[in-house]
Amino acid sequence: MRTALLIIWFASLSFAHGRAQTLQTQYGPVTGTQEGTVYIFRGIPFAAPPTGDLRWRPTQAPQPWTAPRATMEFPPVCPQKHYEQGDTSYTLVGDEDCLYLNVWSPNLTGNYPVMVYIHGGGNQQGSSSETVGGITLYDGKNLADRGNVVVVTIQYRLGILGYLVHPGLEAENSDHTAGNYAVMDQIFALQWVKNNISHFGGDPSNVTIFGESAGGVNVGNLLTCSAATGLFHKAIIESAVPLLNAYATAESEGIDLVNGFISQGSNQDKMKYMRTIPAEELSRTLSNPVQGGIVQQAWQPVVDHHLFSSFPNTAFQSGAFNQVPLIIGSNADEMRPGVPAVVTPTQVRALINSAVPAAYRNTALALYPPGNTNAEAKDSYAGILTDGQFTSTTRRTAQCVSLNQQAPVWRYFFTHTNDFPAIKDWGAFHGLELFYVFNNLEQSLFALGPWYTSQDKEIAQAMLSYWTQFAYTGNPNSSNLPVWPAYNAGTDCYLNIGAIASEDACGLRPAKCDLWDQVTGFNGCVSSLSGIDIHAEPATGPTVYPNPTSGIIHIQSGDPHLKIQVFDLLGHIWGTYQETSVLDLSGLNPGTYLLVWNNGHELFYRKISVVR
Repeated sequence: MRTALLIIWFASLSFAHGRAQTLQTQYGPVTGTQEGTVYIFRGIPFAAPPTGDLRWRPTQAPQPWTAPRATMEFPPVCPQKHYEQGDTSYTLVGDEDCLYLNVWSPNLTGNYPVMVYIHGGGNQQGSSSETVGGITLYDGKNLADRGNVVVVTIQYRLGILGYLVHPGLEAENSDHTAGNYAVMDQIFALQWVKNNISHFGGDPSNVTIFGESAGGVNVGNLLTCSAATGLFHKAIIESAVPLLNAYATAESEGIDLVNGFISQGSNQDKMKYMRTIPAEELSRTLSNPVQGGIVQQAWQPVVDHHLFSSFPNTAFQSGAFNQVPLIIGSNADEMRPGVPAVVTPTQVRALINSAVPAAYRNTALALYPPGNTNAEAKDSYAGILTDGQFTSTTRRTAQCVSLNQQAPVWRYFFTHTNDFPAIKDWGAFHGLELFYVFNNLEQSLFALGPWYTSQDKEIAQAMLSYWTQFAYTGNPNSSNLPVWPAYNAGTDCYLNIGAIASEDACGLRPAKCDLWDQVTGFNGCVSSLSGIDIHAEPATGPTVYPNPTSGIIHIQSGDPHLKIQVFDLLGHIWGTYQETSVLDLSGLNPGTYLLVWNNGHELFYRKISVVR
């Protein structure tokens, strides 16, 4: 009887999970499993463990293997402090041997579009096995099955292990730079996809990268990374925009951090010691990626003039970036979970005073009124955090990219809310759309009983259709869905996902976005810098003196009708001048700027240094 029961149990296990599948990759054979009609391979190593002497080194290939390797479990998460959303407590988790990816395929002999997901977590936490609402949020089974795409999720080094910049590391590399190790991991994973995904039924010539939060930041950064050229063909950025840190700033912070562990000896000696410190101890230096509703930017890639030559908006403005079809969008209530439980009108005024210069505070108070009740104050407080960090920045990136590439851009605004009591008051909060994109909401705690509505099902089906149709063609539209208009910087039209009938589909919170543009000094992107290489000035054109300057500059051009614009290296316009040969730049902060002339026929430009 016992034997019979075991036979029945094994038979049911085989039926539930299907027959094990073994495929050959460039490094060795891997054995996955099958669930329903989907083939699943979890924990495929795409790189060598970045441990010991490989800590803070460029990503390396793993040691090849010959016997089939079981790939049926999610890999260890990378070392991190793990915080739950809305919580201030954390757990130390992770293993440095974490550079693995996972694959879900609807058919191993097909030629399906490939969707590569990069997880979020502030570049300090997160993993491909992230659990939220009782489910593995990024499980690709339903997306692969229902969307007929191959889904890949990857992991990359985090925090200090992924982004440390220090002179002791610079000396180890031929390009004399440090940092960006996590970016190298992402590129290495994409190279693995290019070399291997055809064995899993994927088309290596049709790869879409997508990510949310810091994963979306990383997707946006890869748009500006020449080393990633040709490794992807479409991109989706959810609740994020590209972001790079200044190298000198990151290096200064890295020196201070390392000195906190070891302050004596040469830079090389310090790095030798740092490689002996347990990863758990290094993780203690990390912080909560979101504090009080404010996104922290403690660990980001840097402009190293190796992987990244310029800041994102400068790259977009110049046209020197990976120009691919792009979906970009944000959620209506991104930072609502981070708002204090009780907010008073006084707290709203204090937030405006801390975030908004005096010249714009009356406008901010009119757009985000403190109100007379705690509920009204809370709405304004959440709106400030959401629009200042997400709605306005998404518009900027959509504008800059759309103005400087021929490939289409598509903007969305996710406004749908879930009725589950624990999250209902958060509205359309940061990350909620992922349950619908991956079509995993139905298996989560948020779909229990009456809280799983017909609208939830409709939104999940629509997002899966839009996202996978985009992966197939670069255009998310299909005949059975509402039309999604291509983005135009002049009209700012978008798709409202979870549409509110009274909300216009063109011009998304325009007055509020205009305010935050003014607060940050963003004057809009234009196409006039397209084709300019800011690192190699032309030999001809106007003469500027003195350069460097403490304020006043003279322009010798021979043409009194020149239009002159002053840009910083982020692509912000700081002034426009007509028919003048003398400019007063004394109001600008010290730094390097671009002076661009347009005589109606051609462009000229000069780099100029403002000093004090």
